[in-house]
Order: sequence, then C-alpha cells, then structure tokens
Amino acid sequence: MLRLLAPLVASQVLRRGLKHQNELGYKLEFKNLPLEWINGYALADMTTTWRNYGLPISGLNYFTLGSVKQGISTRFTPGERLYQAWLGGYIFRFDKPTSWKPKDYMKLAEADQKKWLWYYGAPAPRMDFGESHKVANLAMSGINGKLFAWTGITQSDVGVHSRSLHNRVVMDGMAYIMNRLTPNLRLQGKQFIPRHEYQSYEELAISGYVAIMDIRPDTKAVLYVCMSEPDEHDDKIMKQLITRHLELRKL
Repeated sequence: MLRLLAPLVASQVLRRGLKHQNELGYKLEFKNLPLEWINGYALADMTTTWRNYGLPISGLNYFTLGSVKQGISTRFTPGERLYQAWLGGYIFRFDKPTSWKPKDYMKLAEADQKKWLWYYGAPAPRMDFGESHKVANLAMSGINGKLFAWTGITQSDVGVHSRSLHNRVVMDGMAYIMNRLTPNLRLQGKQFIPRHEYQSYEELAISGYVAIMDIRPDTKAVLYVCMSEPDEHDDKIMKQLITRHLELRKL
C-alpha cells in the first residue's frame, strides 16, 4: 500500500519544489550528458535537511547519477566507473545576510550525503571533507564563481538495510520525479536499490569539484561532481562536467 502512494506523495513534493524554484528565480540545467550518466535529473527541496544541520538557508538540489545497466544504476555496482558518483548542484538563499568561507559551502553536501546514507540505512552516516583548493575562476550565464577541487571520506550506500521498505518507497518517488521532469526516461525505483550487500557501507575515499556561483548577494549556487578514487582521466572529465554540462538559467 505504501508503494502505491509513492507517486501521489512525489507529485506533491515536485509541485512544491517547482514553486520554490520559481521563488529562487533560477534553475540548474543538465546539457547533453555523456551516456554513462542518466540524462535527466531529480529535484529535491533541501530546506529541512539543511536547517536541521544548522544551516540558515532554503533551497533545492538538482542531481543525477550513473546510467542504468542491467536493470540498476551503476552508482550501486562496485567496480563500475560511476560507483558512488554524483553530479548536480544546489541553488539556495540565505535567511539573512551571511558571509561564508568555501568550507562553509561544503556543509551543504555534507548534510545532503548524510541524509542520503540515512535513507539507505547506514547506522552512522559519514561524510568528512578533507583538503580543498581553488582551481579557477568561472563565469556561467553571466554569473561569476570559483571552482574548487576537494577530497573526502564517506561510505557506500550499499549495505544490509539498503533494501528496506522505506527506502524502496522513497526511490519509487524519486523515479517518478525524474520521469516527470524528463518524460523519456521511464525509470523505476527498483533501479536505485542495490541488489547485493557487498561490503556493507564500506568506507570510501572520494574526490571531485565544487563551483561556488554568486547569483545574487543572498542567493548562491554550488555545483558539484564527485567519483570514488578517480584517476587522472576521470579528474579531467569531472572538470568538463561542471564547466560544460551544467548551466544556471534565469527563469
């Protein structure tokens, strides 16, 4: 019964997210993604998650993950190039004038990753950012920003509780939202549920890039991409994904 209600709940969540998007005045678009990524995106309102984490902001998360291979996203299959990889961005507004350092912006992803791991049943979700450094200045659709490289330690979302009823309902809802936003996807929630436990919630070293974009004094975007233990070629691809395949568009 709960799974039958997932589309109804997801439609309400999407409607609220699109309303919030209009209030922010900008959206994130994914342009011609490589075939190894799902060529579409999910939209999630992160306001409650961020405020519960002590961040005085409201906003949205746009994200995608590895393409479906043999009935499951490659995000959930160890050994696949995009195992545990993310691509997306946040657009958010401060509750009041605030001056943040780069490390403060990383807390958005920290809260996000821990909430995602909670959905997948990790008993003590972990996301610890290590070193970060500025790589370049950016300009996107007339918006200026800075690109940072970073490393960190997290854990896999593949574990003994990943297939819980609660998570299957949540993923059914996510698939519904992605299909509504990009109708030709025809995704199913089960494609985001790991089939095997492997090493349950194994610790992972990940690295990637974030672009901090100054939309307005009170409104920012943080674009992100990461992979688990990327090589030099992957590192180059990640830079291109942020700079060539993501775009901020004014509504």
